[in-house]
Amino acid sequence: SLRTNLQFVDATKHPRVITVTSSLPGEGKTTTTANLALALAESGASVCLIEGDLRRPRLLSYMGLEGGVGLTDVLIGRVAVRDVVQRFGERRLMVLGSGATPPNPSELLGSESMRAMLEDLRGRFDYVIIDAPPLLPVTDAAILAAKYDGCVLVVTAGQTTRDELAKALGNLAKVNGTVLGAVLNRVPTTGPEAS
Repeated sequence: SLRTNLQFVDATKHPRVITVTSSLPGEGKTTTTANLALALAESGASVCLIEGDLRRPRLLSYMGLEGGVGLTDVLIGRVAVRDVVQRFGERRLMVLGSGATPPNPSELLGSESMRAMLEDLRGRFDYVIIDAPPLLPVTDAAILAAKYDGCVLVVTAGQTTRDELAKALGNLAKVNGTVLGAVLNRVPTTGPEAS
C-alpha cells in the first residue's frame, strides 16, 4: 500500500530520493524503511537503500548484512559507492551501510559530497531510500528532507503524541522540507482500539 501510494504522490515530479524518518527513536522507522525498499524492489524497481542514521545505525543488523565500511567512508572520499554497496537477496536492491560513526553527522549529511553521491545514485536507480535519524533529537533528517524529493514520517499509534508530531512537522516546515505522507505504525488490529 505504501509503495503504491508513493508512486502516485506527485505524478509530475515523481519522488525518487526519499527520506524516511520519525519524531523519536523506537517508532518503527528502520523496519518501515527496509520493508518499503523491499516492496519497491519486488515490484521490479531498482532501489538503493541507505543507512543514513549515522548516530544509531540499525538497518544493516536488521537486514543481516555486514557493517564496517559505508556511507561515511564514501563521503570523506576513502572509497567509492560501488565498492561498499551490498546486494540484498535476489532482488534489485542494493544497501549502503552507514560506516564508522563520525564526529559530525549533520555536516556530512548536508555536505556537497552527499549531494553529489545522491545525484549519482538518482541516475542509476529508480529509487534511493534513506533511513534517517528521528527529527526531534537531531537535525539530520530535516537536512536530508529539505535537500531531496521529500520524506515519509513514521508515526506510532498510541505512542507518538500530537505535540511530538507537531514539533516534527514544524522542524520540516522550517527547512521547507516536503512531507510526502505519514505511515501510522503499530495500529491494533484486534480489541477495542482496532481500526
